[in-house]
Amino acid sequence: MVNDSPANLLTRDRNTVWHPFTQHGLVRDPLPVASASGSVIRDTEGREYLDMISSWWVNLHGHGRVELADAVREQILRLDHIQFAGATHEPAVRLAGELLESAGLSGKARVFYSDNGSTAVEVALKIAHQHWGNRGERRPLFATLEGAYHGDTVGAMSVGRSSGFFGMFGDLMFRTAPLPVPLVWKDHEDRDERDACLRAARELLDREAGNLAGLLVEPLVQGAGGMRFHSSEFLHELCTHFRERSLPVIFDEVMTGFGRTGSFYAFQQTDFVPDLICLSKGITGGILPLSATIASRELFDSFLGEDFSTALAHGHSYTANPVACAAALASFDLHRSTDSSGQVRRIHAAMTAGISRISSLSCVLRPRVLGGIAAFEFSGQSGYTAPVGRILSLRAQEKGVLIRPLGNVVYLMPPYCTTDEQIDQAFSILEEILGGLEGLS
Repeated sequence: MVNDSPANLLTRDRNTVWHPFTQHGLVRDPLPVASASGSVIRDTEGREYLDMISSWWVNLHGHGRVELADAVREQILRLDHIQFAGATHEPAVRLAGELLESAGLSGKARVFYSDNGSTAVEVALKIAHQHWGNRGERRPLFATLEGAYHGDTVGAMSVGRSSGFFGMFGDLMFRTAPLPVPLVWKDHEDRDERDACLRAARELLDREAGNLAGLLVEPLVQGAGGMRFHSSEFLHELCTHFRERSLPVIFDEVMTGFGRTGSFYAFQQTDFVPDLICLSKGITGGILPLSATIASRELFDSFLGEDFSTALAHGHSYTANPVACAAALASFDLHRSTDSSGQVRRIHAAMTAGISRISSLSCVLRPRVLGGIAAFEFSGQSGYTAPVGRILSLRAQEKGVLIRPLGNVVYLMPPYCTTDEQIDQAFSILEEILGGLEGLS
């Protein structure tokens, strides 16, 4: 390990590294992180920061969990990796059982492993598309929700084009049909807007019935698109329309899975079981890359045949890596031993109180809380490139809180071990910063 000064570390970073979702032309150095424990990040000079975004939504139980580290170490020494085409191993099989049981799908579905949220979505899209191809039908169109974001690979970009992130790549993408979404603020949904959105869905189904391969949604919360909430009632009715036409319904639970919305999976609040479920981010507790796509037995069966032509030709070198699977199994154990659902309820109450405190500020618009997610918008600016996001992020970091606003949308999504006092501290700092920025709105 190289022991270097913070300045030298940043110099070497500037000379060698290209960071994700970063405009390097803005000349802002990244945070030089040295260690982390619980909900606290420490930089190379020993300063501490509250991790209020779970390190890009992946960290569920807190940093430095010995239980996860021990599981990883033991698995590396037992079996570090084996290709998953033509081989199997206990961690992957046991994890598949855990995933299906927690979703109430034991005996009703199969688990396909991949490496990250974007590839979990790609797998789901390919399954839905090839499901029709295996039946001799060509169906190139997917219905999505306006403002959706599903990842950065080409298929995921295509179904997330309305997020506004991928204008440069339009000529690489396939066509999709974005549907309007009735958004929920302060637990209120406009009934007229909801009816109009559902009417648009029915019209799409009537117009494109023979071209549609399926529907893809982020259930209850559209994450990177701006923490946009919609109701479980709307989602149930929307998905039912597609199921009545025998069209596969895909839930992208990459962010919403493993308790974030208040239930273990968001679909469990909708009274609707999707045909495909995409999972990643928190699956390993936030320490190793892994993803899973759960597919219904009906979809799995449509790939069975006497030759390879109907098989799913998809896979990765690290598919079902035993070490990542062992970490995910240890994370499941932590969910049970730490009562993560109870922790999310507690965090929900603390963040509801925090949001209520800042709601009186004139610059705060559309405050909202769902499960362990709190969000609001800074008035007067909009979009992912709104400069207020960078201003808020920098000032919060200076005061010891790590956030990453989505432009003018500010959100908190802390690890489940975060205390009420830490949440109160984060909102106090936000309140102080926002008070000084009200003139910008």
